[in-house]
Amino acid sequence: MEQRVDTIIIGSGICGLSSAHFLSKQSKDFLVLEASNNVGGIIQTENKSDFICENGPNTVLLNNDAIIELLKDCDLWKSIIFPSESSNKNRYVLHENELELIPTSFKKFIYSPLLSVKGKFRILFEPFISKHKENATVYNFIVKRFGKDFHDQLIEPFITGIYAGNTKKMSAKHSLKILWNLEQTYGSVLLGLFRQKRKDNQMRSFNLPMGLSQMIQKIAEPLKDRIHLNVAVEKVEKSQSGYKVSTQSGTIFCKKIICAVPSYSLNKLFSNKQLNNVLNEVRYTPVDVFHFGFKKDHVMNQAPGFGVLTKPSDQKNYLGILFSSRTFENVAPTDSELFTVLVGGERQKELCDLPIEQLETIILRELEQLICHQGEVTFKKHFRWKKGIPQYDMNQEKLSAAIKVFEAQNPGLYILGNFYQGISVSDCILKAKNIANKLV
Repeated sequence: MEQRVDTIIIGSGICGLSSAHFLSKQSKDFLVLEASNNVGGIIQTENKSDFICENGPNTVLLNNDAIIELLKDCDLWKSIIFPSESSNKNRYVLHENELELIPTSFKKFIYSPLLSVKGKFRILFEPFISKHKENATVYNFIVKRFGKDFHDQLIEPFITGIYAGNTKKMSAKHSLKILWNLEQTYGSVLLGLFRQKRKDNQMRSFNLPMGLSQMIQKIAEPLKDRIHLNVAVEKVEKSQSGYKVSTQSGTIFCKKIICAVPSYSLNKLFSNKQLNNVLNEVRYTPVDVFHFGFKKDHVMNQAPGFGVLTKPSDQKNYLGILFSSRTFENVAPTDSELFTVLVGGERQKELCDLPIEQLETIILRELEQLICHQGEVTFKKHFRWKKGIPQYDMNQEKLSAAIKVFEAQNPGLYILGNFYQGISVSDCILKAKNIANKLV
């Protein structure tokens, strides 16, 4: 069976759905093809036993006009829930096996035990360090500018929270885009922070009453007639009028294409060796996500906050713990607490090969020690991402260049994903809007 349509969007994760949403404002002549039986990609919310659990992202940054426009279009703007005030103020790392606040002011930084006196003085020399002339790893960038103490105690946990990655492999230019641009623009990160005007909504994040999948459902609902599930694309080739898309159920001819699938799926669609070689270099690190529910009065450690991140020297089997119900009260019954534990990543990927029951026992023991829990576990859930978070390694520059060349060789074809040029949900939505605007 043959079909003809102006535009095909391959993939219905947040990139593909956002592209379809913005495109639908100008045109109805498009189809979204999804290989699985549901939309949403890595955004997956499960509501079980009155606990609202996020298998993927737990919050979305409200940091660009595209995400704001999308929320308003979907009639969700008045429904968004911001984290509790205490969780915004209190984010922790482990220090001597105890929760220690990440300092958020100069005074708190001075008195924080996280850095030695020498480490704190070392940071003052940052404005006198020459800027990088070429890209560097996150480890080398931070150690050069701020010292090893700052890297080990603060930056390594931060990178763990976003990428679950290895700072000695990751690209500073692409993983720490804000800090890199400040250095390149002002010659110093600290001077740049002082000179740059602060935006009020720069770091605000949100969730929704029924979880982030509520946003996915709202985007998808008006597009349902143009979303085709269980349609796997096998090959994309050029045709006389544009492109020929081969699927298991037939052939579709189109003029324009947005490819919004992971790199490991994208490299199966084209017979372009130059592109496929760099796509094959993109690594996805595995992550296991555990959710545990406890009765509130059985948890003795009631430290308010967003959660805690770890570093290799802590010798823990988890990357971080989100205090989910202390951040968003709606995710658990009023008499209960919900904690989300992230495991694996580049640091301990072998843990994601363990039997789930064995790993659960290890993680639960460490969690209960931290929060001082005594009593039974009232709720538990697990999800395993075999290919979880794309790593922004030193090949990002080469990847971006190869995609740019490929798009130039194939007019009307665009590649979109969280594996390059921005990993966050809001990054993906902004990129989707920009591409949709180019198409029309």
